[in-house]
Amino acid sequence: MADIVFGIWDGQIVHNGKSELWAPKLAPLQDIAEYEPGNPIQAIMGWDGFFVFDPSVDLVDMARAYMEVVQRESCGKCVPCRMGTRVAVDLLTRIADGKGSEEDIHTLRKVARLVREGSMCELGHTGMNGVLYLLDHYEGVFRESITKGVRHPRRSYHTKVTAPCIEACPERLDIPAYIDYIRSGRYTDSLSIIQEKNPLASVCGRVCVRFCEFACRRGMLDDPVDIKHLKRFVSDVELEAAVKKQAKEVRIAPDAKRVAIVGAGPAGITAAYHLLRKGYRVEIFEAMDEPGGWAAFGIPDYRLPRQVLRNEAEVVLEMGGQIHYNQRLGKDFTLKDLRDRGFDAIFLAIGCQLGTSLGIPGEELQPKGYYPGVEFLKRVNRNEPIEMGSKVVVVGGGNVAMDCSRSSLRMGAKEVHLVYRRTKAEMPADKVEIHEAEEEGVHFHFLTNPTRLLVEDGRVVGMECIRMELGEPDKSGRRRPVPVEGSEFVIECDMVLPAIGQKMDVSCLGDPPVLKLSRWNTVEVNPDTLQTSLECVFAGGDCVSGPATLIEAMAAGFRVSHSIDQYLRFGRVELTEEERMSRVLRAVAAVDEDMVDRLGRGVQRIQIPTRTVEERVDDFEEVEMGWAPEDALLEADRCLRCYRILLVATEK
Repeated sequence: MADIVFGIWDGQIVHNGKSELWAPKLAPLQDIAEYEPGNPIQAIMGWDGFFVFDPSVDLVDMARAYMEVVQRESCGKCVPCRMGTRVAVDLLTRIADGKGSEEDIHTLRKVARLVREGSMCELGHTGMNGVLYLLDHYEGVFRESITKGVRHPRRSYHTKVTAPCIEACPERLDIPAYIDYIRSGRYTDSLSIIQEKNPLASVCGRVCVRFCEFACRRGMLDDPVDIKHLKRFVSDVELEAAVKKQAKEVRIAPDAKRVAIVGAGPAGITAAYHLLRKGYRVEIFEAMDEPGGWAAFGIPDYRLPRQVLRNEAEVVLEMGGQIHYNQRLGKDFTLKDLRDRGFDAIFLAIGCQLGTSLGIPGEELQPKGYYPGVEFLKRVNRNEPIEMGSKVVVVGGGNVAMDCSRSSLRMGAKEVHLVYRRTKAEMPADKVEIHEAEEEGVHFHFLTNPTRLLVEDGRVVGMECIRMELGEPDKSGRRRPVPVEGSEFVIECDMVLPAIGQKMDVSCLGDPPVLKLSRWNTVEVNPDTLQTSLECVFAGGDCVSGPATLIEAMAAGFRVSHSIDQYLRFGRVELTEEERMSRVLRAVAAVDEDMVDRLGRGVQRIQIPTRTVEERVDDFEEVEMGWAPEDALLEADRCLRCYRILLVATEK
């Protein structure tokens, strides 16, 4: 643990590790004593202050280096930021070179305030705060440099340019940058920014759960920027050209090392994409007969048309990768087989394939009309025969439950009832999905839990439920639902679809499993590197985390590509520079009280056009229709460009 000698953030002072207001929040900062093993952190400087851990740190040179990053990141569209940051860099450089004057400090304060108050975006609005705080509390250090002509040697620093939306995105896409390009009509450049990390832009533009939008600071003024649909717009416009461009840029040597990927879902496709870009020979082994994994077989076409996914997955083949279909781990090959075939590393991305049972009487009979939600969706999406009921009950509150409910209507069900044991506010499903399910006529039963399947002659005829009420909070902080005695009732139905969770099929790993498993029966990995108990085998996505989101699986694929690259080149795996800086950023964010204290430009959030309920409820055609260019331009113009700079000074 490292004590903070002095620090100030958002006007709150920390002295010798103590602050009355922040005492509990300082722990993460004090716990990151080292940037990397053997390299202590001396100081941190950011968008709203600084923290000094080592009094010997060169604050003058640190301020100069910080302002150089701010100036470099200035978009140049407004005079205060474009010119003011350049003047500030010149002044700090002069002072750091021992050639400054007393007037320079006065000018620096004046320019810093001008930039802060007159800039159009949040980069300029916050970029000067750290410098102003340094001048307020360490002015003597700057004056000494001027009066004694002290020259401060140039040092290297660790820097990170980010934004709240970037950090909220599991893949850390540079969201303000690609929105900026849309605003300028430079669609190809916009998609190129996205594809630096994300090969499934059009897919994400349709089904991403939008962690970024929940962190969007525009939401403090009115509504968040519609980041998801801006991604869809630009990818739909430019996708074909972008795929060809990616393929042309890949160069794979005949003697390149070989990587096997098990699973062609979002994690596997993303890992393959980045490993191919790094020059490795990549082969994917997929259990089904087309790519996409759960995105292909679990998400209905009205949300994600299958052809959109196929087109984007095609990039792996265009780049020189191979996909072997109908190859199931544990049946057609084993991990040992892959090693024997000469693969130098393996990435396991098999997802969670099995549904979770309700654990109620009657379920063990496996009656007609009872399908696990994941099995039902798989059959629907593959156009496989399914004996459809007229009155369907879906159990669950997530997106799979929404997909089962809405798909049932499209498959001809006359009534669909959704049973959820908590309140509507606690449903984990996307709020848009909940709203559209309500529009389409799904009947919601909140604070309701199933207790028994009613079966006659081998067929479901109903489900007994009990009312719930919220009791004391559980470990997650949510109030635990408890049964209301004597409140049992029956919903008559001829089909029940439990959609309460998914689990990994561990049988594919052998008996006993060749990899170490967690107590949740997922693959156990090093959380920093995604290495499994076998050195050459890595794992990521749902088979590690349990059922999560598409973008989180893709982020695992992106991360593992770096880990495999390090393993094959150096024989060891370490945290990347981006991960180390994000660790520091999270510690700083613990003391950051974010707010937007200025008006935003642009109009209200542009609504995405959708087909009417009457048009859409009887087919699987896509519900959302996408934007025209003028709508995308208006929505992009709402972005506040909330870039933030973080700088870390270390001993080495």
